[in-house]
Amino acid sequence: MNIPAKVRNSIFAILLSSCIVSSMVHTVLNTALSPVMEEFDISAARAQWLITAFSLVMGVMVLATASLIRRFPNRPLYLTFMGLFCLGLLLSAAAPSFSVLLIGRILQALGCGMLLSLTQVVVLSAYPSEAQGRVMGIYGLAVSAAPVLAPTLSGIVIDLFGWHMVFWCALLLSGIVWCAGLAFMKNITPTGAFTFDGLSLALGACGFTGVVLGLGNAGSYGLFTISVLVPLMAGAVLLYIFAHRQFRLKTPFLNLSLFGAKKFRLSVIASMLLYASMMAATTLLPLYIQTFRGLGATASGLVTVPGSLVTAIFSLVAGRMYDKVGIRRLYLIGTCALLAGHSALVFLTAETSLWLVAFVFAVRSIGIGMLMMTTVNWGMSAVAAQYTSDGTALISSLRTVGGAMGTAVFVAVMSAAGGPQGEALLHGLQAAFAGVSMLSALLVILAVVCIGKEESPKNFDCNKEKHHAG
Repeated sequence: MNIPAKVRNSIFAILLSSCIVSSMVHTVLNTALSPVMEEFDISAARAQWLITAFSLVMGVMVLATASLIRRFPNRPLYLTFMGLFCLGLLLSAAAPSFSVLLIGRILQALGCGMLLSLTQVVVLSAYPSEAQGRVMGIYGLAVSAAPVLAPTLSGIVIDLFGWHMVFWCALLLSGIVWCAGLAFMKNITPTGAFTFDGLSLALGACGFTGVVLGLGNAGSYGLFTISVLVPLMAGAVLLYIFAHRQFRLKTPFLNLSLFGAKKFRLSVIASMLLYASMMAATTLLPLYIQTFRGLGATASGLVTVPGSLVTAIFSLVAGRMYDKVGIRRLYLIGTCALLAGHSALVFLTAETSLWLVAFVFAVRSIGIGMLMMTTVNWGMSAVAAQYTSDGTALISSLRTVGGAMGTAVFVAVMSAAGGPQGEALLHGLQAAFAGVSMLSALLVILAVVCIGKEESPKNFDCNKEKHHAG
């Protein structure tokens, strides 16, 4: 498709601006949990659903985007889902109760999941191959930096004006971008007659929700209770039905045959463990600084700034290292840094210097920067080109769901092992960080035993696998 440079650049600018705002909104509540808990008089176990539900819905939404983008043009998709995103911001900004705030977060997640995927498809459709790398580099840098900077910026806004203002600011920016989309967005993505498999989406969404809900309830109700076991088992059954259905469909909603490639399978497992530990620690640290230490949201945000910079720097360095030394050495170094940082957080006390906390968090961020994208690249190198969209959707959605599970589980551990304040809260935080450290240790074991040790053949072909299986 021959698209004038002015048209495609304006469309990319609109989509990129939308992705920056939506990516920031993803993590903006990390420093706002404590004031939200105080205003609505709720526990940390309940408040964490503002982060967990966002990650869960966003992960499920990513599963649906490939089908929706193939079926509908990009302009109505953008205006609809950016509109839902704005509606979610409005509900959160004016939220009179926790329930309204949570509904707003769910709407935001629907928009965010679509916008991130739609932008990548538009870039591949609108730009010639020689320009795609440069444009995707701009996109990757923007959406990586935005969620990292968001907690710091939101912390300052919260201390000055309150947490509601964070959503009002995001709504103002999003409204301007939506109006620009209404005026300048053109249909440029190819579409065709495609049957949307709503049943598969419902099975996957309900299955993941059940599992995450069960894990999250463990801190409030106890592990072996109806509130935990029923949603957990129901979710597991639904996910089994979902997987069984994909292998029976001629055109599956998601091509799960890709898990036949060892490298891809390992990369998904590693990505889920990484996101689980990363999101859990990112949620727990502000609770330590604000709820336990009694400091403001600005202090909480500033403590994470060195880690944010380290993540950005090592993300760039890791790409070059991956080409030179391969995945195995890179993964060993990254997982050891992650384990060292998370293990140090177990020993936080009321007297621990914030400078030391910032340093430890930065050490942990070295591992995140080295592992996040290289893990995906390594896994996708085993997937044939025609299955790239399926592989990307699987990794993106499952690692996001992994982040939701990690947040739910370790906030539940904190609640079960400790109390709402004082030394009891510190004991719960230490127990939760110990659990996060165990996850990091699993990643080290994975690095030693599996990652890069036995390379599976590149360009895994699902059709061949099915033929051999038959």
